[in-house]
Amino acid sequence: MSDNDEGIVGDLHEPLRSVFGEAGPSTIFSKPEKLGDSIVITASAWERAGGFGFGSGYGSDEEESGGGGGGGGGGTSQGRPVAIIRATASDIQVTPVIDFTKIGVTVLLALAGWVGLRRRAG
Repeated sequence: MSDNDEGIVGDLHEPLRSVFGEAGPSTIFSKPEKLGDSIVITASAWERAGGFGFGSGYGSDEEESGGGGGGGGGGTSQGRPVAIIRATASDIQVTPVIDFTKIGVTVLLALAGWVGLRRRAG
């Protein structure tokens, strides 16, 4: 990595952190809530993705002096609960959270793929 590349990475670090945030304990675990004689905490899976790009172009022959360029970027961040943690004075229970929507979409896509393969083979 050249000195110039390190400068670019350093310059982008703070803006990207402000857009996407930083993962920490509060990102994964909810604030503990008292429910009767129990303390309940939600555990989550957290995903984030992003990208950016730049481009430029110039005329195709020597007589054209025009050119142009541009860039853009975007990103997303999402979390979903994966477990409920319940602690009492005598034990700790971890109950998984089942995402039936995700399971249903997966089953439908697998079925559609299977039907497509059967049509091609038949």
